[in-house]
Amino acid sequence: MTPVYVRYDSAGTILEIFTRDQPHMVLVRHDDQEPLIAKYLRDPLGLEERFPPLKKWQLWLAALELEPPIAKADILATINDMPDMSFKDKETVRIMIEDAQQYSREDPRIDLLAVAMGIPPNQMDDLWRWAACIEPL
Repeated sequence: MTPVYVRYDSAGTILEIFTRDQPHMVLVRHDDQEPLIAKYLRDPLGLEERFPPLKKWQLWLAALELEPPIAKADILATINDMPDMSFKDKETVRIMIEDAQQYSREDPRIDLLAVAMGIPPNQMDDLWRWAACIEPL
């Protein structure tokens, strides 16, 4: 638990967080473990809210809902057959697909997967948001 000093705008939105008090600035002292402060420190641009990370199973269950359904094995085969990718790049994507426990929409390899699945970027964005809502049974 470390004290931090927060500057807010007039609407109460966090603008900046400092590790020590700043002269001539109106700051509010908080603990860095407070939920809103910790969230801001972890994700200052708010990207988690825009595209929350997906668990591995969420992404692949969403792919099965597409028409036609897309299986992970088919994507791996498609990537393996891409002639313009080096062995190292193919292996990197395969590791990312098979071993990652969660995926970030901002990862450029997700766009590569979207291309391999035949999904335009804006449709991938919509699919991503939808998949984030899938709950385990």
